[in-house]
Amino acid sequence: MYEDWFEDDELNSEQKAFVDVVRESARSWPECRPIDTVALVFEPEEEEEDERAAAQESQWEPPAEHAAYYAALDEAIARGDEIVTLIVDLVDRPEGGRGSVFMCVGATILDDRVFCSQRHTQSWQSPEPTRHVQPLTAAGPPERLGRIAAAWFEEIMHSAIITGRRGLRFVPQGTSLPPHHRWVRNGPRNDQPDRP
Repeated sequence: MYEDWFEDDELNSEQKAFVDVVRESARSWPECRPIDTVALVFEPEEEEEDERAAAQESQWEPPAEHAAYYAALDEAIARGDEIVTLIVDLVDRPEGGRGSVFMCVGATILDDRVFCSQRHTQSWQSPEPTRHVQPLTAAGPPERLGRIAAAWFEEIMHSAIITGRRGLRFVPQGTSLPPHHRWVRNGPRNDQPDRP
């Protein structure tokens, strides 16, 4: 298992076309191993439909930036569509420390649209409120959606990230490491703190 990125044998031809494009791109992403990725195929079940209906009855309103995603998800469930979600865990692997997931990002394909966003680390279908990454929505055929999702993931995977007293921060490439911070991803390869 985990010999390749986004492994799944249950995909139909359109889903496979989408995943294959993203998988090919993933092979060049920095600090991303096959074990950091997963392809999920959700088949709508009555229990999920009941949960969605209960959520709607409770007058829950999704964050505005994710309203289109939830509307498309409800439509897909109503049609009985399989839902494919690609997940990438961003893992902090400090020298001598145990790796831990600090962020989860995902791309869900619903009919002819893809929805990319930061995701909840335990409920991979639920987008998180926008904090660190900009959500993306696009429409088109599977290969095009695969290229769009791959480019979105790739931009995140190439981002420099530091952590310190104020928590996690994305910083521009070439940024000097501030005092009392450490590189989480894509810092200088010499592993020595930069001097301001």
